[in-house]
Amino acid sequence: MNSFLGNVFLLLTNPPGNLIYHLVLVFSIAGTLQGAIFHWRMSQFPQAKRTMLGLFVLLVLQLILFLVSGLAWQGTLDSQLVLPPLDRAVSLLSLTWIAWLWIFPEPGRMADAATILLNLVGLTALGMTLTFWMQNPGGSLNLSIFELVWQGFSLIVVLISVLLLAIRRPNGWGNGLAVFLLAFIGHLLSLAWRQEGDFPGMVRLVHLAMFPILLTLPQRFPLIPAASRAATPTSVKATDQEIPERRRYSTDPKTFHALLSLAGELDPDKIGRAVTRGIAQAMLADLCFLMTLTEDKSLVVACGYDLIREESLDGALVDKDAIPLLANAIQRGRPLRLPASSTSSDLKGLGSLLGLNNPGHLLSVPISSSDRNPMGGLLLLSPYSNRLWSAEDQTYLANVATLFLPILERGNRIATMELERDQVRAEVDGARQSASEAQKKYEDLAHKFEALSQQAAQADSQAENMAALLAVQEESQQAIAQLRAENEQLRRGASIPAKAGPSAEAVQLEQELRLTLKEVARLQNAVAKEEMKILELEKRPASAISNEQVEVIASISQELRQPMSSIVGYTDLLLGESVGILGALQRKFVERIKASTERIGGLIEDLIQLTTLEAGRMDLKPELIDINLIVDNAMAYTSTQIREKNITMRLDVPSTQPRIQTDREALQQILIHLLQNASAATPAEGTVTLRVGSRKEKKQENLLIQVIDTGGGIASEDLPQVFSRRYRAENSLIQGLGDTGVGLSIAKTLVETQGGRIWAESEIGEGSTFSVLMPVTRATE
Repeated sequence: MNSFLGNVFLLLTNPPGNLIYHLVLVFSIAGTLQGAIFHWRMSQFPQAKRTMLGLFVLLVLQLILFLVSGLAWQGTLDSQLVLPPLDRAVSLLSLTWIAWLWIFPEPGRMADAATILLNLVGLTALGMTLTFWMQNPGGSLNLSIFELVWQGFSLIVVLISVLLLAIRRPNGWGNGLAVFLLAFIGHLLSLAWRQEGDFPGMVRLVHLAMFPILLTLPQRFPLIPAASRAATPTSVKATDQEIPERRRYSTDPKTFHALLSLAGELDPDKIGRAVTRGIAQAMLADLCFLMTLTEDKSLVVACGYDLIREESLDGALVDKDAIPLLANAIQRGRPLRLPASSTSSDLKGLGSLLGLNNPGHLLSVPISSSDRNPMGGLLLLSPYSNRLWSAEDQTYLANVATLFLPILERGNRIATMELERDQVRAEVDGARQSASEAQKKYEDLAHKFEALSQQAAQADSQAENMAALLAVQEESQQAIAQLRAENEQLRRGASIPAKAGPSAEAVQLEQELRLTLKEVARLQNAVAKEEMKILELEKRPASAISNEQVEVIASISQELRQPMSSIVGYTDLLLGESVGILGALQRKFVERIKASTERIGGLIEDLIQLTTLEAGRMDLKPELIDINLIVDNAMAYTSTQIREKNITMRLDVPSTQPRIQTDREALQQILIHLLQNASAATPAEGTVTLRVGSRKEKKQENLLIQVIDTGGGIASEDLPQVFSRRYRAENSLIQGLGDTGVGLSIAKTLVETQGGRIWAESEIGEGSTFSVLMPVTRATE
C-alpha cells in the first residue's frame, strides 16, 4: 500500500506526470468560471459577478504555477529553488480564495479585508521561504521547518473556514464543507506523514478530488427555468403533456381599478399607495414598496402594498448600512436583482425591517427624474410565492416606473406647494406676532410721550406765572432795593424754562416713536404681501388634470390595448372553432373570457374619455341626427349584457320623431352609460324601460330621455353621490346602483357640457329612474 501511494505521489510531483495534476486543476477552475459567466449573463446577480472574480484569481494562481512548472521542466528555471515554495504559497492562497467564494457570496468589507490580509501574509511567507531556501539549497523542503509552518498555516485556514461555514450556512454550504474536509485530511496527513521530496504528494492527491467540486459553485443560486422564459408553453415528449406557462402579469379588472384611482389621485400620500397597489397587482408581486431619497441622501420606505393580504403597508426610515447593495443601487440609479440567500445582509436587513423571516427574491428598479437624478426606487419581494424575478420582469417594471414618473413628480410638486404654503403661513404668523409686539411698544412709547407732554405743559404754566410776577416787580419801582436782586434772579429763572421748550428726553422719545411707526408700517406691508401669496396658493386649481397626466393615461391605455387585442383575437379563433371543436362548457368559459375582455376595454375607453373631459380637450360637433338611429346603436352596444340576464327591454320612442341637431357621439355615449347602469342594477328576468320625448322650458326645445330599471332602488341619502366617480373608491358601494361610478360621471359631464341637466329618482324596492333634459335644435324640413 505504501509502495502504491509512493508511486502515486511520485507521479503527481514529478514531470511529466505532474502535468495531469495541473491540467485537472486548471480545467476544473476554467469550467467553473464558464458556468459562473453563463449564470451572470442569465441572472445578472451580484453573487455571480463576485464568483467570477474569485475564480479568475484562482485560475491566475494555477496558471502561474503551471507556467513556472513548465519552465522548470524545460530547465529554464531551477526547480529546486523556486518551485517548492511557490507550490506551498499557491496552495495556501487557493484555500483563502475558495473560502472567500463559498462563505461570503455577498460583498462584505470585513471578509474582503481579511482575505486581502491573508494573501499579503502568504506572499510575505513566500518571500521569506524563497530567501532562506536559496541561501540553503540541497535539502528536502518536505522535511524542513518551513513545511511545518506552511501545512500548519493551511490547517488553521481550513479549520476557520469550516467554523464559518457551519455558522453562516450559505447556499450550497454542504459542498463547501466537503471541499474543506478533504483539504483538512490532505494537509493533516501531509503533516503527519512526511516523506522525502519537495512537493506534498498527499495534498496534490486531495486537490484532484477537491477542485472538481468547485463546478457546483455557480449552481448555488437559482436561474429562471426554461419553461418560464419561453414565449409559449412547451411539451414533454416522454409524456406528451403540456406544461402551462405561469401567468407572470395580471389582466384582472382590479388592476385597472387601481390604475383608475391612481390617475385621479391628487393627495401626495395616496399617490404612493396607489402606485404600489397598481404595480403589485400588475406584476403579481407579493410585496411592493416605494422607496425615496431625501435631500440628505437618506433612504426612506415611503409606503407599500401586500398583495396576499390586500392591505397597504406603512413606511419607515431605512438604515443604509443594513442594505448596502440596495442602497448603492438606488443612489446610483441602477436596477438590482438578488436571489434568496441566507447570508445576504440586504435580505436580512429588509426581513428585520418588515418582520419577515424570509423576504424571498428581490427586484429593484430606480426611479429617476427627467434630468436623470435619482429620486428613489420600486422594490418587489416574493416571501410567499418564492417567485424568481427574471430580466423580462426587470424590463417590464422599469418601463412601468417610467410611465409613473410624471405622476410621482406631480405628487412631489403638490407636496412642495403645500410645504411652501405652510412656510408662508408660518412667516405670516410670525410677522403678525412681530407687528403685535411693535404695536405694544408703540403704545408704551405713546404713553411716555403723553406724560412728558404733560410735564412740558406744567413747565409752560410755571413760566407764565413767573412772567406775571416779573411784570408786577417792574411796576413796583419803589420796592425795597434788596428785592431787586431777588427779582433779577427770578427773571433769569423764569426766562430759562420759557425758552428751553421740551427736554432732551422728550426729543429722544419722539425720535424713537417715529422709528417705531416706520417699523410698524414695514411689518404691515410684509403681512399684506404674505397674505397675497396665500391667496394665490389657495386659488391654484387642485383638481384639474394636467397635460402630463393626460399623456401618462394615454400611454398606459395604449400599453393595455396591446395584450387585450391578443386576448380578443385568440378568443375569436377559439369561438370560431378554427383550431378545434369546443365543448359546451369550454365554449361557456371562452365566452366569459371574451365578455370580461370587452368589459376591460370599456373601462379603458371610460378612463380615456373621463380624462379628456376633465382636461377640457373634447370638442362638441353638433350635426343633424336621427334619434331612432342613436337608440338602435345604443341598444346594439348593450344587447349582450341585457341578453345574458334575460332582461325585457321596453321602448317608448315616437315613431315620427323629427331629426334634431346635437353632438352624435356625446348623445350616444349618454344613452349607453344609462342603459349599462340600468341593466347592471336590474336583476335577472327584470325589465328596463327607455323613454324618449320632448319638453319645452322657457321657450327652449329640450330632448327628454328617461331610463327606468326594476332594481332594488337607491336610498335617498345616497342619491347625491350617484354621479360622483370617487364615492365608492373611498366608501362602501351604493346599493341599487349598477354602474361602477365612472360611466354615470361621464354621462353627467357630457350632459352639462351641452347645457343640460341629469338627475336620478328612486324608491326602495321599486327601482330607479334616470332622466336627462338636454337643449336641442329641431331640423327645419
